Amino acid sequence: MNPHTGHATGNPLTRAIASFNRAFDRLAERYRGIIGWALAHRKSTLGLAALSFVAAIMLTPFIGGSFSPDTDQSEFVVQFEAPEGSSLDYTREKATHMVRLLKSDKEVSYTFATIGSGATGTVRAGEIYVRLVPADERSRSQQGMMAVARTKLKSVFGVRSSVLVPSGIGGAQAPLQVEIRGAETAELQRISDEAVRALANAPGIADVKSSIGTPRPEFRIELDRDVANEIGVDLGTVASTLRPLMAGETVTRWEDPTGEERDVVVQVAAEERQGLGDIGNVPVPAARRTAAGVSTVPLRSIAKIVSGTAPAQIDRKNLQRIVSIGASNVDGVSVSEASATLRQSLAGVTLPPGYSIDLGGQTQQLAETGGYALESLALAIILIFLILASQFESLTQPFAIMLSLPLSLVGVLLALLLTNTTLNIMSMIGVIMLMGLVTKNAILLIDNANARRREGVERTAALVEAGAVRLRPIIMTTMAMIAGMLPVALALGEGGAFRAPMARAVIGGLITSTLLTLVVVPVAYTYLDGLGSRVRRMFVSEQRVLEIEKEQREAGLSL
Repeated sequence: MNPHTGHATGNPLTRAIASFNRAFDRLAERYRGIIGWALAHRKSTLGLAALSFVAAIMLTPFIGGSFSPDTDQSEFVVQFEAPEGSSLDYTREKATHMVRLLKSDKEVSYTFATIGSGATGTVRAGEIYVRLVPADERSRSQQGMMAVARTKLKSVFGVRSSVLVPSGIGGAQAPLQVEIRGAETAELQRISDEAVRALANAPGIADVKSSIGTPRPEFRIELDRDVANEIGVDLGTVASTLRPLMAGETVTRWEDPTGEERDVVVQVAAEERQGLGDIGNVPVPAARRTAAGVSTVPLRSIAKIVSGTAPAQIDRKNLQRIVSIGASNVDGVSVSEASATLRQSLAGVTLPPGYSIDLGGQTQQLAETGGYALESLALAIILIFLILASQFESLTQPFAIMLSLPLSLVGVLLALLLTNTTLNIMSMIGVIMLMGLVTKNAILLIDNANARRREGVERTAALVEAGAVRLRPIIMTTMAMIAGMLPVALALGEGGAFRAPMARAVIGGLITSTLLTLVVVPVAYTYLDGLGSRVRRMFVSEQRVLEIEKEQREAGLSL
C-alpha cells in the first residue's frame, strides 16, 4: 500500500498513517500556491515580514525584564527593625506579635524568628523565616503570600519591616537598590531622606529602606585639653574608663547549675547611666597620687558633655561613602518596570556637586546580563555566517538563510507575552540557543532549490518545488523540537519555573521562524541572487560569468 495514493487499506495504524500523509500532501499543494503568491508579490511579502518584526519589538515594554525568573520556593523572609534605643524586650515583643500575625494564615507551615543575629546585629533588629506549605497545597503563589504578609505587618506599630525572597548564603536582599555616593555623611543623610520620601508612594514599589537609617542619638564628650593636661588625664584614659562602665566589659566566665558557661559582664547599673548628669559624675583617674591612692576627678570638670545624633551605619564602596536604599517590586511588576519607576521618582531629588545616584541590585545585573547576551548573540551570528558561507560557497545566500534569525524573535516575544514571562537570563539563553536551530529550515529549502537550479530548472519554479518537497521534513523536525521542549515549558516538577522561560522562548521562536521562513526566505533569496549576479558582472566580463556558471553546473557547485 502506498500511503501517498490516497487508498487506505490494512489495520487502523496503517490507515491513520495514510490519512496523515494525505493531509501533508494537501498542505504541500496549498503551500505551492502561497509561495507562488509570495514570489509574485515580493515587496508586499517583505513589507509584512518587516512589519511583524517591528510590531513584536514594540511588545518589549509590555513583557518586562528581570535578572532571574520568579520561582515559587515556598519560603520568604521578614526583616524588621525597631526604633533606635529599643530594648531587647521591646524587640522580642514586636517579633512575637509579627509571628502571631504570620502564623494566622493556614498556608504558613512554620516560622523561625531571630533577634540580633549576624556579625553586625543589634538588639533592635531581627529576622523571621517563613516556611509555606507546598505549592500544590496553596491557593496563592509565593509572591501572593508575600503581598498578604506586607499588608498584615503594616498594622504592627513601632517597627519597620521588609518582606524579601531568601538569596542564599548572603541572606535576603532587596531586588532593587539605589546607591547614593558622596563625601559628607550629613549631606548623604539629607539626600537619602529625600529619596525615601520620593519612593514611599511610588506605584509598584514596596519595602523602601535606607541603610543609613534614622540618625542615632549619642552623647559627645569634648575634652578640655588644657585642664586635662594640667591634672594628667589624656583621651585614652577617659575612653578606657567609660567603655567598661557604660558599654560593659566581660571579666570572666561563670558555670551555672546546668553546666552551661556564661559571660560575666561588669557594668554600671542601668538607673545610674540614664542622662548627662550620670555621665558627668563618672570618676576619671588623674596622674597625681594622694595618700589614699590614685586621685580621681569627675568627668564634668575636664570635659563638656552634649547630646547629638550620628548616622546609624556608614558604608563604603570603591573608596567612597555610600548609602543604599533597598526596595522590592510588588507582585505583577517586573524589575525593569520598577526600575523605570525608580528613575522617574528620583529625577526630582536635588544633588549637589560631587554626589551621584545610581541603580544597583537586579537592575544593574539585568543591564550587565543583557550586554553579555548581546555579545554572545553577535558572536553566534558571525559564526553562523562563516559556516553557511563555506557550506554554500556564496557570500549572498547566507544572508537569505539568516533572515530566519530576526523572524524567530517575533515568536520569542509573543510567547513570553502570552505566558506572562519576563525577559531574563534564562529566556536570553533560549534566544541564543534558538540562533542555532532556526536556520535549519532555510538550509533545507535553499539547498534543494540550488540542486534544482543546477539541473536547469528556472529560479521561481525551483523555489516553489523545493518548498513543496521540503515542507514535510521542515514541519516534522520543528514539531519534534517543540515536543521535546514542551515539558520544560510547562514548568513540571520542582524548580521547573526557573527553566521554563528558556523553553518558552525556543518554542515561540521555532513556530514563527518556521511559518515565516517558508514564505519570506524564498523571496529574500531572489533579491540576493540577483544582487550576487550584478556584483559578479561588475568585476567579471559577461562571457566569463557564463563560463563560470557553466563550470559550476558541470562541477555540481552552487551558484
